[in-house]
Amino acid sequence: MKLGLSSYSFRPLMQDGSMTIEDVFAWVRDHGGEHVELASLSVAPEGGDLGYELGADAASLARLEATMAETGIPLSGICIGASFIQMSGEERRAQIGRAQRYAETCDRLGARFLRHDVVPWAYRAGTAEFEAEFAGIVDACGEIANHAAKYDVTTSVEDHGFFMNSSERIKRLVHAVNLPNFRITLDVGNFLCVDEDAVTATAACLDQTAFLHLKDFYVRRQSPGPGWLKTRGGHAIRGSIFGFGDLETKTILKSAVEAGYDGFVSLEYEGGEPTLVGCETGLNNIKRMLEEIRA
Repeated sequence: MKLGLSSYSFRPLMQDGSMTIEDVFAWVRDHGGEHVELASLSVAPEGGDLGYELGADAASLARLEATMAETGIPLSGICIGASFIQMSGEERRAQIGRAQRYAETCDRLGARFLRHDVVPWAYRAGTAEFEAEFAGIVDACGEIANHAAKYDVTTSVEDHGFFMNSSERIKRLVHAVNLPNFRITLDVGNFLCVDEDAVTATAACLDQTAFLHLKDFYVRRQSPGPGWLKTRGGHAIRGSIFGFGDLETKTILKSAVEAGYDGFVSLEYEGGEPTLVGCETGLNNIKRMLEEIRA
């Protein structure tokens, strides 16, 4: 496994100007990480991620290329928001075209993985709407993956939010698209958003996984107060330092090792503790657990 961090982990410090993208790469290098995964919202204008294109931002591209060369830390992949439902045909075509161009940007930057959403993260809907939208989502994912294949880029959709989530839904999407370069970005914590057990869901998806995200959550049956996210089933979750929350993190890592997963692993820290403490402690916990598992 190649351990690194998502730029999303540093978002609070990037938002307040305490860190730049150059600082993120340097921090990862200095703390023993092997790669950075770029969440496009880290460099997009605030609130403008769905319309932002890194490939058209010459200044940001130049900064990324320079900092990769300076730090020796590669860009492993790019994560973008996208939506293919409840919009005009023209808007939908624009979203597909934007994702396809991001595959080209991945290639330019030496990254071989692109994760794109299919609906807004917070979107919630029932089974009937999921079934009604599913075929269109499959078509869009297939178009993007076919284009990305020309650039040797693997595309994926993450178990993310409340709509395209759960091991069954995400595996069904991969099966329906049925292309060798379309896989899953497996986030071991996000299954909690739809109240699915993270251990069993992770194990079910590992054979179709192209990229692994690690995070941890505190879980409560009722919200203790502000700052907790309500799951689809009405439970409450809040981000924690990896290894400090309620997920069986070592068991999850053990299942990845036993499945032979040897690709990129990104820590996504989104807890309430200070950002750099959460990132450093979480990364060290991952390393320690892997050493214990392999011993």
